[in-house]
Amino acid sequence: MALTERKPWPDPRYFAAAPTREQAKRIFWKDLKALVPRRWTARVYESELCIVTHLGSELWVVGLDRPERMEGTPWDGGVLDEYADMKADVWRSSVRPALSDRQGWCWFTGVPDGLNHFKDLADYARSSGDPLWGYYHWPSADILPAEEVAAARRDLDERTFRQEYEASFEVASGRVYYPFDRSLHVDDTVEIDARLPICLCCDFNVDPCVWELAQTDGAMVRVFDEVVLRGTSTMEMGREVLARYGGHAGGFRVYGDAAGSARSTTGATDYAILAELGFTDQRVARSNPAVKDRVNTLNAMLRSSSGEVRLRINGRCRMLVRDLETVCWNGDSMDLDKSERDRTHASDALGYFLCREFAPRRFRPDRGGRFYK
Repeated sequence: MALTERKPWPDPRYFAAAPTREQAKRIFWKDLKALVPRRWTARVYESELCIVTHLGSELWVVGLDRPERMEGTPWDGGVLDEYADMKADVWRSSVRPALSDRQGWCWFTGVPDGLNHFKDLADYARSSGDPLWGYYHWPSADILPAEEVAAARRDLDERTFRQEYEASFEVASGRVYYPFDRSLHVDDTVEIDARLPICLCCDFNVDPCVWELAQTDGAMVRVFDEVVLRGTSTMEMGREVLARYGGHAGGFRVYGDAAGSARSTTGATDYAILAELGFTDQRVARSNPAVKDRVNTLNAMLRSSSGEVRLRINGRCRMLVRDLETVCWNGDSMDLDKSERDRTHASDALGYFLCREFAPRRFRPDRGGRFYK
């Protein structure tokens, strides 16, 4: 009915979008032409996938494999279908700005696909309390015949069935930080302790740049905050930390990527810049630990082989929580999958700190020792 709503402008514009143009055409075009009453329709542009009504309103079918299709044009509202399969930044960088001029609305629909950007959005809509957002969930049992659901349950593994037929966001296979469990590790009571130093855990990516702020009493590690800036610099990140916690009585300790000691974009290394800001207690290794060692140390802090949990995280550290839930191995290699721009930076930053302070000691055999009499 949005097509018939009167607006202050003569050309209200709406979209039905899918991950690709071909997919959007297959999902929407035939049905929309049938659903829009003929008495409303002024023109149908088959090549452009656009319906124009006698009121001047327009309904476009759009593929977001090229997000620029949404840019430069104001929109009044629309639907992003199969949102889990769209590029992670398409909402923030392309669609959201295009809705601003006309204060447009948007629906996000689709089947979950792991713990990705769709889950982030669903979590926000479900639990943020933001009155502009709503969350709606329909399992297949509400739509399909009971015998079809029962057949699918027999044919599919539990994880796939929950995802495809119960709209459940399931943990991806090949997870790197497999011991992580929100119910065990996310604790919103974790806050700064004035008596302990702040451990500043740094990864020096530029967009985004993510630092984790943690404290430890030597046994338990508590991550109480994170700083995330985009298109930024080490100087700006350091100033943001000082703006939040510059008066902290316990002081600061700096941990992070060893490459920051050599990298230079402004004539000074990242750690020299931090020192200029007053972060002089720097505990950075000469070289980074192997990825496997960093992962093993973080996993051991999440849950040791004896079941001990030594890491708690405030839920405001969203980038870190998302990393721990979603970072996977890159195929069969021992490298992390870094295909998504926002992923791995938070967990890398924390890993540098944990490896420096909590890495298990390696057993080094005594080559001169004798194991027999």
